[in-house]
Amino acid sequence: MPRWVIVLLVVVGASVVLAPVGLLVGFIYVYGENHADMRDPVEDVSVARCAVDPVTRRPVAELTVTSQAARTGTYHLMIDFQDRDGRFVETVRPAVEDLAPGATGRAAAVGRWPYEGGGLRCVVMEARFASTEPVGTASP
Repeated sequence: MPRWVIVLLVVVGASVVLAPVGLLVGFIYVYGENHADMRDPVEDVSVARCAVDPVTRRPVAELTVTSQAARTGTYHLMIDFQDRDGRFVETVRPAVEDLAPGATGRAAAVGRWPYEGGGLRCVVMEARFASTEPVGTASP
């Protein structure tokens, strides 16, 4: 086999192997750059108080949300009430609406059923942010 054919096979073979690897590395780099400053809305939420209401015996979580978002929006939360061993009691989904950037809002998550166990824990399982600020106007 001539030498130029061997060189051609090596170059084509290397290209076939290295091109997908190069594309993958490029994708990972660009993905990381595009998502470098993204935050999880859960980081904006804290549990200020977690207790059982003395009258109704229902679990109550008082939540504080300090918006680090760039726009005004609503935080949709999912709070799990758990017993002292971490076993699920119930889930509540409160919201903090139209919170401006840098502002602090409060919400109460109140369980539906009385809780007779001890050692209640309130865990922020999820937080989703939905912008309520218009992005722009449509041109005529």
